[in-house]
Amino acid sequence: MSNKARSVQCGVVVGLMVLTAIVPAFGQRQRVAVCIQAAAPVPSAQLEILKSFASQRCAVIADVEVCSAGELMYAQRFTNTYVGNSISVNGMRRLAQTLDADHIVIFRIVRWENQLSFKPEWSLLLVGATSFFDSSLTLLASPLGILFGLEKEATVALFATVFSPSGDVEFTTMVTYADQPLFSLITADPLEAAKRAIETALFQLTVAL
Repeated sequence: MSNKARSVQCGVVVGLMVLTAIVPAFGQRQRVAVCIQAAAPVPSAQLEILKSFASQRCAVIADVEVCSAGELMYAQRFTNTYVGNSISVNGMRRLAQTLDADHIVIFRIVRWENQLSFKPEWSLLLVGATSFFDSSLTLLASPLGILFGLEKEATVALFATVFSPSGDVEFTTMVTYADQPLFSLITADPLEAAKRAIETALFQLTVAL
């Protein structure tokens, strides 16, 4: 009976030791505010999607606590400091203090575009393949060959900057990502390019978070 009691006591002690080691680790998790600016013609609906995406991916990739959109809006109104094309050092300090943030991450989208290109070799390939058939099929394939040679590339470029609570720049990087999947004329999407650019930047920014 005494052996069983001793085993229970040992188990309790080990459990307390584990909790003692784990709880401080959770307490040390950093708090980060994530903002997205558009210095390019980004549709407002897609910008909102990117704000939510950036916050979620930042929490996962950097293993930090990210301020909610509501907290960020309240802090900007409370301090009368809005993250726009420019923000003063004092404004950054007030914002970080109100949010109790260890870092403020700002993504600034500077390029958002779709570019069409034409590859004649793809058109010639289709027209050449149909030339072995009757003339009516060849005539039908001619306009399709033009479409077959068209490609679309969705390109997004952004600057990502990490600020300290004192308003100093801790880290900055620029990322450009081009989305040109199969059947790109239909499927290439700048929103997907922006998501991949944000993820790439976050993997770089983790050195400062």
